Amino acid sequence: MILGVATMGWRNVENNLGSLPPAQRKIAEYMLKNKLESIFLTALQLGKNAGSSEASVIRMASNLGFSSFPDFIKSLQEEAKDQLSTLGRLQTHKLQPQTGGLIARVINSDLEQAKESLSTVDDETIKKLAAKICASDAIYIVGLRSTRTLAVYMEYYLSWFFTNVQLPTTDTMGNHLVAAPHNSIVIGISYPRYTRQTVECITLAKKRKFFTAAITDSPFSPLAKAADMCIVSPCAHIAHIDSLLIPIGLINTLLIQVAEQLGPKALKRLEELERNWTDSSVYC
Repeated sequence: MILGVATMGWRNVENNLGSLPPAQRKIAEYMLKNKLESIFLTALQLGKNAGSSEASVIRMASNLGFSSFPDFIKSLQEEAKDQLSTLGRLQTHKLQPQTGGLIARVINSDLEQAKESLSTVDDETIKKLAAKICASDAIYIVGLRSTRTLAVYMEYYLSWFFTNVQLPTTDTMGNHLVAAPHNSIVIGISYPRYTRQTVECITLAKKRKFFTAAITDSPFSPLAKAADMCIVSPCAHIAHIDSLLIPIGLINTLLIQVAEQLGPKALKRLEELERNWTDSSVYC
């Protein structure tokens, strides 16, 4: 049995069940009884399984406020992916139609979500966060579990230009904040299912009057609510994996903006680094 299928989409169905015409209500009741299986059926399959018709399925999606049946089903799928356990995600992945090559399926999943995210990217917020980073005396980046990779990546490139970039753990976060310069920034990174300890770290930093920022998938996420500002990009879930392609693209944008705001200082530092790498024979 798979637990944790999303409730928001289903609540919409439940709340509107009584107002649907009989044929559409029959479909909705079938979906509520077969939540996991139904979100991977076509309109034709769903109508047939529910003892109704494809046309009634499409009209039901419209009556529930969606522009099309695919939009309706996709919303349920995405919500389910956000809340399922890793086991549930893998089981759900096996239920989906498998078309195309292995590599193409994985990459296309990321590309589809990346295209959708372009309309939600806020350039001004990224510029503001870059300015805050440049003006800070110390930078603390908190990323746990899979997002630790994003935190390490971000720390690596920021360390080219700043001498005080830290990657605290939950065990050392309090120690870091006690010793941190007053003009420090604490950046938390977390995606569904949201690591509780990351939210706690940001909450602690804000309580101690440090400026806090979140990199997350929604302005309504627990991390975003705890921070002073947030930049948003979705995180795709492919089977049991958190695919971080889109978040790392956002972080790349932020890192480039930091260098642009540093201006001549960034160019000078890169020249120094290049000389050091050459003298040290870093590259073959």
